[in-house]
Amino acid sequence: MITLYLPIARSCRLERLCVYRKGRFTVLSRTFSHTSARSDGPLKEKVRAIPFSQHVKAAEQTFDSYHGHSFFSLKASKAGAPDEVFVPFWVATASIRSRIVQAQVGRDVSRTRHNPQTNRMETYWDTEWYWVQTSHSFEREYVPAQHVGLQVYASHKYRRGYVNGIRGESVVDAKPFTPDMLDRATYSDLDTEYRSVTRKVDPFTVFPASAVKLAKKYIQDSEEALADEFLLSTYRADRTRLVSVEVQVNHIKLSPVYFPAYIYSIRYLSRHFRTFINGDDLSVGGQRLYNWERVALTSAAAMGSLMLFSGGVGWGGPIGTIWLGIVFPTVATSLLTMYYPILSLRLRDEMRKREIQSQANDEKSWDTDWVSAFDAFEDFERYRQWKEERSYRRSTFGEQESERIKQNIRDPKGYYRTLGVGEDANKADIQGAFRGLALKYHPDRATDPKDKEAAKKKFQEISQAYHVLRDPKKRRLYDQGVDV
Repeated sequence: MITLYLPIARSCRLERLCVYRKGRFTVLSRTFSHTSARSDGPLKEKVRAIPFSQHVKAAEQTFDSYHGHSFFSLKASKAGAPDEVFVPFWVATASIRSRIVQAQVGRDVSRTRHNPQTNRMETYWDTEWYWVQTSHSFEREYVPAQHVGLQVYASHKYRRGYVNGIRGESVVDAKPFTPDMLDRATYSDLDTEYRSVTRKVDPFTVFPASAVKLAKKYIQDSEEALADEFLLSTYRADRTRLVSVEVQVNHIKLSPVYFPAYIYSIRYLSRHFRTFINGDDLSVGGQRLYNWERVALTSAAAMGSLMLFSGGVGWGGPIGTIWLGIVFPTVATSLLTMYYPILSLRLRDEMRKREIQSQANDEKSWDTDWVSAFDAFEDFERYRQWKEERSYRRSTFGEQESERIKQNIRDPKGYYRTLGVGEDANKADIQGAFRGLALKYHPDRATDPKDKEAAKKKFQEISQAYHVLRDPKKRRLYDQGVDV
């Protein structure tokens, strides 16, 4: 085998990327000659690729299953054999520290109020909001195998939302990109259209600086979602609001990785829709299409039954019921079903346009300190080490803090704390504690006006706590978080 480098100086984005075998130069030069004024891309030694490991027929079965998953699915007709393309991605790995700057947690409580219209006491639900006083901070490792949001499509050729479907754990199979990855089986048992397909490599057109912004946005969104989950779980709350999370990225690394994709093209209402199937694990992304005729029939049957049992729309008699209750909803539903894919396509086109505009002023450089080759084993080891350290810190330093938080949750108004008794205290313990505190803080024992006022306030707190905890029913409701 004779190897040679592409001798193209300004016409190929990836002339720094691959070494090619003799006899493939014509095909590869045609594949890589798509260019703009900028000619370079990620360094050859930093690029990794996931090999095609799935047979094209396996991809075809996945395609049929994806577009025929339900009764309402439109059986899509493929436009011949799929294209086999290596699609570029930036894969991010990061170490971060986040801190909950502020947050409120809310607990739903049952209250009663007097309704003057009915002259009755009515029960309603309200939310009690509390500011989180404790500062919570977290250290986390983000690795792409666990977070597909760190796998950023590195081009604008296809719509990002559809290509994102091929992301996943297959990234751990990435290897150095070698020319033999462009070889494919002869498929001698298949039609000519399958045998004549040539694998292609799409160029990187999104710079690392633009990709890292998308990765950081994903991290920020993830930390905010995790903060919500943490607050709801830790404080046994029903909802949160005004949550602000500060994220500090201590380390981030970006790696260029090519994903293998079988790309099927579907023509629908004079528009091309593409379905992307990962050539390694068969994960799939693309716009699903639905049969508007079946949707219309189902809608007509459902609305007709509803009108029959409800007695019509109450306006216009039988004619009004037919038009407003059956015909109009059926036509609206079928039209929405028919044109939804087109609307989705236009929306994603607008999103792509805005994304390109937002990246116009980003740094135009491929070789930065934080761009390096992807190493799945290294990322896994870093993630494992982080989990071990976190587990140790939690077991060593987190027990007292956890217990303190739980105590606040179990005693939201501090009644047990006011009387100086535990949650397992019996009625005699509560009565004894109240008598002792009542004698100590009774306002009549104070002579100074200021001391008398302070004693009065303290005595009211003690009396309120005793009033709730001495009554088994009220105590049980209090322990459940109900406002009593």
